[in-house]
Amino acid sequence: MSRYLTSAVEQALWSLLNLGVNLLLIRVAAPDQYGAFSFWANIGFVLASLQNALTVPHIQVLAPGPGTSPERLAVERLMHAVTVVFLGLVAAGVLAAALVFRAKGSDYGAPAAALFVPAFLLQQYVRLLAFSRGFPRTALIQTAWVLVLGVALVGGAALLERKPSADEILVMLALAYGLVGLVGAGLATRGQGVKVSWPALKPYRGYAANSGWLFLGVTTTELLARFSAFAVAGALGAAALASLSASQLLLRPLPLLASSWSLVARGDLVRRREAGDISGFGRILMIAIVPGLVIALGWSFLVSESWDWICGLMFKGKYAGDGELVLLWGVASALSLSQVVASTGLQILRAYRDLALANTIAALAAAGGVLLFLHRFGVAGAIGGAAVGQGVEVALMTGLLMRRLRMERAERDD
Repeated sequence: MSRYLTSAVEQALWSLLNLGVNLLLIRVAAPDQYGAFSFWANIGFVLASLQNALTVPHIQVLAPGPGTSPERLAVERLMHAVTVVFLGLVAAGVLAAALVFRAKGSDYGAPAAALFVPAFLLQQYVRLLAFSRGFPRTALIQTAWVLVLGVALVGGAALLERKPSADEILVMLALAYGLVGLVGAGLATRGQGVKVSWPALKPYRGYAANSGWLFLGVTTTELLARFSAFAVAGALGAAALASLSASQLLLRPLPLLASSWSLVARGDLVRRREAGDISGFGRILMIAIVPGLVIALGWSFLVSESWDWICGLMFKGKYAGDGELVLLWGVASALSLSQVVASTGLQILRAYRDLALANTIAALAAAGGVLLFLHRFGVAGAIGGAAVGQGVEVALMTGLLMRRLRMERAERDD
């Protein structure tokens, strides 16, 4: 129970970090600059999921323990090396894209994104590494430091009563994530002898098949979750993306509740799987999803009903006309919460192929829905289209999970 509580507190700090920084930016930044930051933040979340597909699942299925334990050392050392290569490629790619945007006069032309995105990815990897080792307290300390540094830097800009540019925002947050990520990585890899070379990377070929399915799965999951943001950014511009982000802001903690549960529950689910306790495995998933849905829907209704008051108090009156978007985000958030729970169960059962196929079908449904409804209903249509895809995904994953549990039970009985 203490591990779950620590994880919940860490996730609360992570939510507070995102909420606090975004609230400050909404108040002090112009809509086009906040929209540009939101664009690169979404890029960061997409790439974090791709990074996780390459490395994190392979260490999350290991027995918890220190990084130097024989069960973890070789795998961790390999995944660290893969992460270093991935971060280098990301930095080069993001810089090239930002410079192209700048040459075209786009609001998204912020070269500082080449610092922010890799720094964010590094800190996320170190954070998830701590959870996989069974050390949620370490992750809690890291997130707390990012919160302190991030809010201090952005809050300093707010106190100066100046409107920071997207580049300045990205530099400030790159410092917060980068400092914590570098210190955390240094401490986490002590005694492991990490090397980044072709011979050191060659064993990764043995993980490539599962990573391929995971890569497809997270790519389509991110398409499902983020396509609405990129569609709005491309079709309606940075100011419209700012409205999309601001109306979602107070609902973002909802899917993070499921993520908090998932980070700790994976160890318990692995133990249930290894013990052949299929009923207990399913019970853990059910206990997570029912209260989560009640909380999600209740909180969404409360935020929606209070939207005018919230905008006056927190946003300096900005985005008051976007109240209709909040309930749509509430439905999408409840579906996202359900998806995280079902996806966690399928991952622990190593049903990577099933996950990837379900994600692909759902992502196609979401993309089609977003494009269709965006043209007709604007920003609200983009959210509705994404919710359609998430509903398809939850239905598919639930069916696949139930079938997989029946198969596991039949194998154990034999």
